[in-house]
Amino acid sequence: MAIGETFTVRVGTIDVLVTRKRVKNINFRIGSDGIVRMSIPAYVSRAEAERVAQERRAWFEAHLSQVEEHKAERSKTEPQEWRTGEALMVWGKPTPLRVVGANETFVPCELVDGELMIRDGGDRWWRVTAVEQWLERQLSDRINELLPRCVLAISAAPTSLTVRRMKTRWGSCTPSNGRIRMNTALAECPPECTEMVLLHELCHLHVRNHGPEFQALMDLHCPGWRVTQRWLDEHPPRVL
Repeated sequence: MAIGETFTVRVGTIDVLVTRKRVKNINFRIGSDGIVRMSIPAYVSRAEAERVAQERRAWFEAHLSQVEEHKAERSKTEPQEWRTGEALMVWGKPTPLRVVGANETFVPCELVDGELMIRDGGDRWWRVTAVEQWLERQLSDRINELLPRCVLAISAAPTSLTVRRMKTRWGSCTPSNGRIRMNTALAECPPECTEMVLLHELCHLHVRNHGPEFQALMDLHCPGWRVTQRWLDEHPPRVL
């Protein structure tokens, strides 16, 4: 059975996207897009995958309901047209948007007196891009503040660390080459989330999986990380 093979399992009214991966256990994930994904080891048959998925039906339904609730909640702080009067979460706080003319600001986006001032570039996507670049700078600055202390604590340093928008992950690490990536959307979350995700990815430079050794490292260097992780799981990244 080939690694990378995908197929769909129907669980009630829910389609579960199954992918064979180089994993030891069967894993489930529900993204902010509402798609249920299931990862299975190569040796697991389709029949076994379907049986396990059917057993998780109640779990799927409960979590999909949460996804819809969070969408409704976040719609209040997720701009649609990126116009004055809308709001965006910045470091966990609702921040009003104000779109202004070029005569009022020389920069595409800046925080002024508690408002996110956006220079009107003519269309929605220009405004989205201006805010996205501003969020990326905010997160990069925050990471630069945290990185020396976190590297010293974990005794591991990345070979490179980049900030970019990711659809489902808050961060990722490739232990084989030491590269770490952080989701721009962290600048919309409470500040402690950035530190937790950074420590999480640095720990992966020592331990590739999420087993007991990894959890012990996180307990040592980031007490209370499970609470922050739960918050992030319940508030998936905003999709552009």
